[in-house]
Amino acid sequence: MTGIFPGSFDPCTVGHADLIKRGARLFDSLVVAVLNNPAKTPLFTIDERVSVLQEQVSNIQTSGVKASIKIEAYDGLLVDFAKKHNANYILRGVRSESDCAYEIPMAQANRALSTGLEYEREVELETIILVSDSAHSYVSSGLVREIAATSGFNNKMLDRWVSPTVKKMLEQKLRFS
Repeated sequence: MTGIFPGSFDPCTVGHADLIKRGARLFDSLVVAVLNNPAKTPLFTIDERVSVLQEQVSNIQTSGVKASIKIEAYDGLLVDFAKKHNANYILRGVRSESDCAYEIPMAQANRALSTGLEYEREVELETIILVSDSAHSYVSSGLVREIAATSGFNNKMLDRWVSPTVKKMLEQKLRFS
């Protein structure tokens, strides 16, 4: 059973890492799909985001999670990426009611797209939604970027919201941009 956990991960937060760990308990294989969206201008390159996630996954895999986890960049439709990996599940995290309002129509659209004739799937693409841990419910990549850019890198909250590697990358990126 293969699940796909898609996102931009710009940057990866402790909330993302928590969802990867929890998702790895649900599936035999979990593919963390890093979206390369040409419509957005990310702070970190696709290679930087993939690299950070690989580090996060190595920490998770040494903590007793048995699922195979891999990180892969993608662009285009998520249903095409899921078909490529023979996955029937999408894993999404929600922090709030507004996240649900966004995720439910996306789940319905992905399911409808996956049952189209060109996909020839026996099972529709289902979305599994995990509610974020309350300790991470207010943490978002956008908030992390904003705090790092405006209050500096001595902000102790960043230590709680991102890994030391991400914090260092934020500092390097924002100091020299």
